[in-house]
Amino acid sequence: MTIMRIGVLACLAFVLLCSGCRRRDPVVAKVGPLVITQSEFTRKLADVPQNFQSYVLTPNGRRQFLDILIREKMIVAAAAASEVRKSAEFKSQAQHLREEEEERLKEGREVLLTRMWRDDLRARGVIKASEDEARDYLRKHPTEVDIRHILLANPGEAQALAKRARSGGNFAQMAKKNSLEAGSAADGGRMPSALYGEVIPELQDIVFRMRIGEISGPIKSKFGYYVLKKDAERNIPFGQAEERILDIIEHQKLDHYLQSIQEKFPVEVVDEQFK
Repeated sequence: MTIMRIGVLACLAFVLLCSGCRRRDPVVAKVGPLVITQSEFTRKLADVPQNFQSYVLTPNGRRQFLDILIREKMIVAAAAASEVRKSAEFKSQAQHLREEEEERLKEGREVLLTRMWRDDLRARGVIKASEDEARDYLRKHPTEVDIRHILLANPGEAQALAKRARSGGNFAQMAKKNSLEAGSAADGGRMPSALYGEVIPELQDIVFRMRIGEISGPIKSKFGYYVLKKDAERNIPFGQAEERILDIIEHQKLDHYLQSIQEKFPVEVVDEQFK
């Protein structure tokens, strides 16, 4: 929230308090059966672009802004009184909108619940990672690597591209043209610099054993077949790596915890295409 927006809300709150109104959300204006409340007015006023906010705080500005809201409410009231509201198309689209809102609310609740659950596990020490654990991890895995990759759907195509790359082909151009992973393909197959634990399991040990400049593959994974090229490897200071390592360790501990409770939550893949 910007300083200017905070100022708008503070001024409006002061005006409201000074009015002596005892209702929790007083009505500012009525438009037929609809009302504009103080909270709605304040909320929408705070969304006015910054270059107009100083004006809408003036008496004339606030009145003009209210006129805008009144016009909007009049449009809503007129639409609600029309035959459109009774139409099958409106009812169908409104039901679809309601279902989408319910799904978003469900997803939001799940995100909130899982975040608080992880916070609780961390507070109880189940998945919490310590600085000593992070330092020990870095002693065992002190390097960070830069890798390019090409992801393909079948081993024959991957084998052919690996052969071309080993014969001096331009790896970045081949990645742009052939890789199924569009995001990295646009950057010549470049992956984010990775610590041990930040690479998918099928590739992890391989990329940390490879020599700089080496081509490896095809390597089978759950995503497809990879051809890899190692661009660089370097030792990384603890201060730069600490947060990432803590995340890696916490993720590993969470996986271990999930394995320990898996029997309570049996998994069944129902759709045949995924079996």
